[in-house]
Amino acid sequence: MNEPRQAPPSRTTRLLMAGFCAINAALLFLCLMHLPFGYKPLKLAIVGWAQASPRIDIVFGFCLFLAVVTYHGMRRLPPDWKTRLLYFKPRFAHPAHGAFFSLKEPPFDRKPLLVAYPEIKDAAYHPDVQMTTWCKLLERHAEVPLVAGSQTGWHLLRDFYLIALVFLLAFLLTWPLNSDVNMALAFSYLFLFGVQTLFLMFSARGTARRLVHNVLAVELGIAGTTGINKEKKNKPGKAKTGKKQKRF
Repeated sequence: MNEPRQAPPSRTTRLLMAGFCAINAALLFLCLMHLPFGYKPLKLAIVGWAQASPRIDIVFGFCLFLAVVTYHGMRRLPPDWKTRLLYFKPRFAHPAHGAFFSLKEPPFDRKPLLVAYPEIKDAAYHPDVQMTTWCKLLERHAEVPLVAGSQTGWHLLRDFYLIALVFLLAFLLTWPLNSDVNMALAFSYLFLFGVQTLFLMFSARGTARRLVHNVLAVELGIAGTTGINKEKKNKPGKAKTGKKQKRF
């Protein structure tokens, strides 16, 4: 079962993706020019363009080409492939494949959902059946603000992660061709590209898991406007009373 078809990105999302591509292209440009990252080194490189030619022309053209290809590639790459690259799984990559039965328990009981949708249990909790059922619930509750916000954040963080991954790989592939760069400078860029990629990867995975849980919580009717209402458990030995009893 494939993921539900993603709606075309909004203008704000497109601008954010283009800006993120431009920032990463600028960082790669500074690295290939043996300059520390920051606004001032970038400004100095632009001011002294004529002195650094033709190297700066080649580097700028490469970074610009990579940014444009990455931006348009993110808009045309199918959602299934994006999720596979995020989780490094060829099959059943989306967390919704284990929405109704998985080792990671959500903060609510999923048994009423299994009663309402017996085909999941009848199929021995097959991942495709779980994904199909969850996609139906997603389409039903797509207009709920909690679900819509989670879905927008999931798509944005997933695309940001893939953009960061592309520029990390570009940095690693161009490093041998840029062997005369100072090692301290090279490791600072490696840290920068690596940390942002890891941060976006874990953020996107966490957002995807929350989206799956939010859809189920809305179906169960236990989701508020800002999140899932967790059920409070009473401590053993204490009775739940409306008013405090006075001691005499």
